[in-house]
Amino acid sequence: MEQIKLFHEQTPDLSKFENMVNGFLKDNADKIIVKDIKYTSLPPNLNNPVWMIWTAMVRYEVITK
Repeated sequence: MEQIKLFHEQTPDLSKFENMVNGFLKDNADKIIVKDIKYTSLPPNLNNPVWMIWTAMVRYEVITK
């Protein structure tokens, strides 16, 4: 059965967001098959483009044994 995992973070540090998503993938590497990953970014304030709101959706299927 296909499932999704959503991630959402407001940060100026993209690596923090990447680590969150990659941590999920690493922790579940032997339990899931990733189908797709989509992401978006949006500046919360056009006058301060350093901060970004990052959102990602991981589509995956659980491996059943």
